[in-house]
Amino acid sequence: MTKRKKRILTIQIVIFIIGSLMIFFTYYNKNDISGLKKTSDLVKPNPNDPIENGQNTNTFENIEYKGIDLNGNRYVIMSEMASFDIDKPELIDMKIMSAIFYFKDGTILKVKGDYGTYNNKSNDMEFRENIVANYIDNYLYADNLDYYNSKNLLTIYGNVKTESIKGNISADNIEIDISKRTVDLSMFGKGEVKVKIRN
Repeated sequence: MTKRKKRILTIQIVIFIIGSLMIFFTYYNKNDISGLKKTSDLVKPNPNDPIENGQNTNTFENIEYKGIDLNGNRYVIMSEMASFDIDKPELIDMKIMSAIFYFKDGTILKVKGDYGTYNNKSNDMEFRENIVANYIDNYLYADNLDYYNSKNLLTIYGNVKTESIKGNISADNIEIDISKRTVDLSMFGKGEVKVKIRN
């Protein structure tokens, strides 16, 4: 073999090994966190921060997960700050979180909250405090919003208010069964659900 052919063969072998290692660590490494789509910066733990819950916690900034729900709709969930316990890496605690759902009919739902949790195995999401959701010309405000992808259920509770061109609703609890396409409105205690309809 000539010197040139040996050099080309050596370069090809090195490229093949590097490519194989990249594929292995990307797809077959069992220690990865599935669903992580964006490179994040590791941050030093802050013991006074409520998102941190011990030494077995990893904290990241600017996290983004992408997925598809049970109905085949795409979604993206983002957080400015996130952490997970090494013992439960599927439960991602998030601060300043938002999600965008892209429905098959072309409409978009945007949800924001101060903090919450995302389960990257079941795709369930919990939003807490100062919830704002926007769907077409409809707005929803609440203290809590739970999306259970595994049950096809959306539960909104705590000071729930909706604003729409067609009217407003005030309730303590709204439960939407996505598969049955039903909505259940209720109040805690003896309060009454308030609905104002506009023509």
